[in-house]
Amino acid sequence: MRKLCARGILRNDNATVTALVKKEEVQRYESEALLEKSFDNSLPAFIAAFLKDKKLSGKEAEEIQKMIEEASE
Repeated sequence: MRKLCARGILRNDNATVTALVKKEEVQRYESEALLEKSFDNSLPAFIAAFLKDKKLSGKEAEEIQKMIEEASE
C-alpha cells in the first residue's frame, strides 16, 4: 500500500485509505496493458479470443455495434 501511495494511486490519512484514481482510468489502463501484452495491440484478436466460447444476446450485439460505429466516426 505504501508503494501505491507513493505513486499517487492511493492516499492514506490516519488509516483511512482513499483511491485517487477513478475506476474507469484503472480499467482503461489494465485493458490497454492486456491488449498490448497478450494480443500484440490487436483489438480484433482480443475480441475473437474473448468471444470464442461465448454467445452474445441481441442487445449486447447492438450495444457493441453502436460502440464500434461511434469509435469509427
